[in-house]
Amino acid sequence: MGISYTPGSAYGWRARIGLLQPTMVSDTNPYEFYLMAPPGVQLVLTSLGVEGMSQESYDKAIANFETPVKRLVARKPDVIMQTGIPPLVTHGWGIEDDLRARVAKITPVPYISDAAGCIRAMQALNMKRIVVVSGFNDELVELIRIYMKHVGIDVLGHFDVTRATPGEEVGSLPLETIYRAARSIYLRHAEHADGIWITQASIPSVGIIDDLEADLGVPVVTSAQALMWAGLRLAAVHTPVSGFGRLFDVKEFYSRRKSA
Repeated sequence: MGISYTPGSAYGWRARIGLLQPTMVSDTNPYEFYLMAPPGVQLVLTSLGVEGMSQESYDKAIANFETPVKRLVARKPDVIMQTGIPPLVTHGWGIEDDLRARVAKITPVPYISDAAGCIRAMQALNMKRIVVVSGFNDELVELIRIYMKHVGIDVLGHFDVTRATPGEEVGSLPLETIYRAARSIYLRHAEHADGIWITQASIPSVGIIDDLEADLGVPVVTSAQALMWAGLRLAAVHTPVSGFGRLFDVKEFYSRRKSA
C-alpha cells in the first residue's frame, strides 16, 4: 500500500515551516496550522520560553532569541515564523528589524514575525481602520495601537475575550466566544471599521473566518492565518488554500528573496 499524502501530511516534502511560539505548551497553534496547510507542508515547532505575561519574561525571551532559532535551524526549515505580539510591542517599533538581523547572522532562511505577517495581510486587504479581538489587557492593547500607527493602521476598538471567562486559558475558548466577540466589537465600530484583527495566535480563530466575513462583509485577519499565508509565500508554495478567508484569494506572492 502506498503512502497517501493529504492536507496536513506530517512530511514536509514541499516545505518545512519553523515556528517560534512564545509559551512552553502547544495546542491551538499546531492544530490550526494543519487545518490550513497544503499537502507536503510540515510544521517544525519550538518555544521562545516565555513563562507568563510579564515584561521580565518578554525581555528574557528576546535576550535569548538565538537559542530557539538555532534549534529550528538544526531541523532545516525553509521559513522561520514567530508568534507572540507582546514580546514585540513591549520593545517598541524597530524590534523586528533587530530580530531579523540576528536571525540573518545564523541562517539565510527567511524570518517573519506575527506582527509583520498580520501587517502584510492587512495591507494586502486594504485594512486601515480595524477592531481587535484578543486576550490582552488595555495596557498591552495601547502598545499595539502605537505599534500599528507606524504602518498607518488605526485600532478603533478592542474586545478582551478573557473578561467573559476569567481564568480560562484562551486556547480552550470555544469558537462561539471568539465569533461573538468579533461580531460585537465590529458592530460597535461598523461605521468606520474596515476589518477585524484576531490576534494572539493561541486563540482559536481560523474556523470562524469565513463565517465572520460572510456575515459582516469585511475582511478578517488572524495571527495563525496571516502567518500561514505569508509563510507559504516565503517558502514558494502557491497551492490555493480555501475556507480561511479572502486573504488567500489575494493575488500577491512574496519572493523568498524579499526581506521579511
